[in-house]
Amino acid sequence: MYYSTKRGYLNIILLIIILLALLVLVAWLAYQAGSNAAEGRIANFEQANVIVDGSDIALTTISLAQNANLQKTSAAAQISSEQGKVEIDVRLDEVAVLPENSVLAGWLVDAGKLGGLGETSESDLDQQYGTPFANIDFSSRVGEAPYALSLGGLAWNSERKSYYLFFNGIDPIIPYDAIMITLESDGNQANFDPRPGTPILIGAIQ
Repeated sequence: MYYSTKRGYLNIILLIIILLALLVLVAWLAYQAGSNAAEGRIANFEQANVIVDGSDIALTTISLAQNANLQKTSAAAQISSEQGKVEIDVRLDEVAVLPENSVLAGWLVDAGKLGGLGETSESDLDQQYGTPFANIDFSSRVGEAPYALSLGGLAWNSERKSYYLFFNGIDPIIPYDAIMITLESDGNQANFDPRPGTPILIGAIQ
């Protein structure tokens, strides 16, 4: 009787050990599958599939992104300055959404004399025949501020699972120091402001 009871306890212990081992195995397999899937998404997100010989640009959120609950937004960009091409992917956090009537827009930015990423390209060499804006004082003030060139709006791309923009310019875009993503709260509809809206992501061009 004692032997049978002891053997029954051993069988129960062995069964528990086997079940625990199976649970650990299932958990490990699930973790590996999730990691592989995540690596695939990240690789697909960061790997540009249009630009050849482009340079990667690290885009990071700035404090203003928190005003729209977009502080966990991530982005990847590539640029070929000589070819005039820029490619941008922006991915929101799983629980984040763009505010109503708002859109994302991409910009190339050249630093002004009073600041910005990189060194300003502002000069008087292109003003041989007259002052910009036909006003010396106003032109000087404009030169102090950063200059932003619109790349256009970002559109949702279901295949890439991101807000996506591909800009193909005619001329080289060498003078610019940074790529910036803004949140345009007017939706860029009708008579919208052509200047940048609220910046939420920015990255220096090396």
